[in-house]
Parts: sequence; C-alpha cells; structure tokens
Amino acid sequence: MIQRNGPVSRPFLVQCTGLTPGTISNAVRDLIRLGLVRDTGRFAPRVKSTAGAPSPLVALDGSWHRVLSIHQGVSRILIGGHDLAGHVLAVLELPVHRGEAPAGAVRRMTVGARRLVAEQRWTADQVRGIGVGAVGLVDVDAGIVRAAPNLGWVDVPMRELLESSLGWPVVVHNNVHAMARGEQRFAGLDEVDAVYVYVGYGIGSGLLTGGRDFRGAHDAAGEIGHLEVTGGGRCTCGKTGCLETVAAEPAIARRARRLGGEWAMGDKEAVGELVHWARNRPECAALLNDAARALGWALAQVCEVFDPGVIVVNGIVAEAGAAFLDPLAAALRDARFAAQSREIAVRQASFGRQAGMIGAAAMALDAFVYSPEADLLIDRKRQPA
Repeated sequence: MIQRNGPVSRPFLVQCTGLTPGTISNAVRDLIRLGLVRDTGRFAPRVKSTAGAPSPLVALDGSWHRVLSIHQGVSRILIGGHDLAGHVLAVLELPVHRGEAPAGAVRRMTVGARRLVAEQRWTADQVRGIGVGAVGLVDVDAGIVRAAPNLGWVDVPMRELLESSLGWPVVVHNNVHAMARGEQRFAGLDEVDAVYVYVGYGIGSGLLTGGRDFRGAHDAAGEIGHLEVTGGGRCTCGKTGCLETVAAEPAIARRARRLGGEWAMGDKEAVGELVHWARNRPECAALLNDAARALGWALAQVCEVFDPGVIVVNGIVAEAGAAFLDPLAAALRDARFAAQSREIAVRQASFGRQAGMIGAAAMALDAFVYSPEADLLIDRKRQPA
C-alpha cells in the first residue's frame, strides 16, 4: 500500500487495510527498523473535523535495499539495479551471441551482475534478490527455461545456474509476463483484466486477470505470436502461418527492405527507420498499418476468450503511436463478435525500452520484498549505499 500510494499516513493505512491502529503502528515501526520504510518529516493535511496531532507521512526507503533485474532479449541482455520502487539506478548492456550455449550466456549474465554491483559499491547484503525475464516458455516454479525456439534453448536451469554462481535468490519468469507485472505495479494499470503485448523479434503477451499474472497450467499462457494468421510463412517454432511471420520485427523489416532504398542491417534498427519514415512516406505507413491489423486480428481471438478491459502494446512499432495503435484498434473492433457491447482500450506501454528490466525487478520485489512469504524478519543494518 505504501509503494502504490505513498507517501501516506498511518490512518490512511488503517482505512485501506482494515487493520487496527495499533497493528499498523507496530508494522510501520518494524518496516522502518528494517530499512524498508522511512518517515518523510512531512504531515498529512489536517482535516477540520479531526482532532489531535497531525499524522506523519511515511514512504518507501530507497537508500538501502536493492534488487537486480536481468532482461534476456533475442538481440541484447540488460542487467539493472533497482530500489524498492523499481526505479532504474544502474544499467549494464550485454550483446546476445547467436548460437551461444546457454551456460556461456548465463556465465556472462553472472559476470555482468557482479560488475554492476561492484561499480555501484553496493554490498551483498543490500541485494535482496534477482528477477529474470527470460525468452520463451518458462517453468516458473522450477526456474527452468523449457523452450526458447528463437535461441535454440531447451530445458535450461536458469535459476539454479545463477543462484549457484551469485548466491542471491533468483526468480525466473517469461520476459513479457514480467513486463506486464511491471506495468501493473509501477504504472498504475488499474484494469484487473488486461493484455500486455510485446512486439520484438517474436511476439508475446502477458495476461493479467483479477489483478494477478495469469500463467496458465503449464506457464505457457500468452504465446500469441504462434496464433495462425492469413499470409503467414514458416515460423521458427516449426509451424506455418504464425503471427510472428507477419508482424514481428524480422517480418516487418523484410517487407521494408522490399520497398527499396537503404535500410539498417539489424531488423530492430530497420523497424525503427520504418517507424520514422511512416510519418511522411505512405508506403511505409501502409506497411506499418498491415502489421498492426494482423496483430489486431490475432488479439481479437484472445479478446473473444479473455475479454480484457485494456490492451497495452510495447515494442518499437508502438513508438509510432497512433500510426500503429489506431489500425490495431480498428482491426480489433472489426474482428470481434462482442465489439458492439464493450470497447477495449488500446494504449502504448509506459516504460518503453526499459520495460524488460522494470518488469524483472517487479518480479524480484514481489518474491523477495512484497510477498508475505518474503524474509522480512531478518534485521539488516542500514548502511550507506
């Protein structure tokens, strides 16, 4: 409650939680002792009808506790350091080497995490844990990447490898599921039922239902990139006609190059150029429109089953704003049976290219700070960061 609403007063916490004033007072005192919460030195505005002393405001204490994030993409790996509010305090970027064995990639993540902590002069005790947003299908309970076709990975024990090397606890989720949780926790995504879509080298989604991340029975919910669409070609997963073969970055970049002219060698960079040129080149705008409508048609199938209140879109294509989101929303309306009964909002994600790190940090904070099962009873001395 303090993270979402702070700074807040103790009476506010009593009202929100239904706990007694004495319980709240004791809890806040313990949180202050643990370095998780601080007194701000400010007071809540006095209400005329309320007698007594003004209520002091408390907020998260960002001076001590840290979590690390590892966002594993197909083109780059980002390692971040964060405070209790998920703010990005430090970033380290690593390249992805195509064909690299999983053990080698994880070893470089380990070295990068150690380097970031050393450069920030944080102590080992300050780091409560690490959140990893990994590519592909992830067995969250086991911490294993079961399948990442775009990397050629199968059954990689990501959590075990990182914990044995670094010594901090690790939680591993699918990277887009993590982005969805980051949007919810730190961007005030109030819709209890939402779909978060990321368009990159592949296309994935995170489903939020009842305000919680919906993973499905096998942690495989949200793999919309492998829904079949018209005109799709051969996919890396082995199927034909997947959405990724039409609307993911490699497919969009490939079509852009067919327009002629000079384009960046990298697919992500080429899509960035397309987004830029779409403002004044109709053929570029039309290509972006086609990808958006294909995505909208696929999302309509998701909406018929899931019925979300909002769809949040991230990726370089989303940086085009209305040029991408408007045709997506139009296709969604055209293809949905229930389109007349309720409008589904479509909007751009809040954290852009930092969403992977912030999402992984949200997962770490959920597991190692905000969860009732988190080890918050260990008294750690506060030291200067």
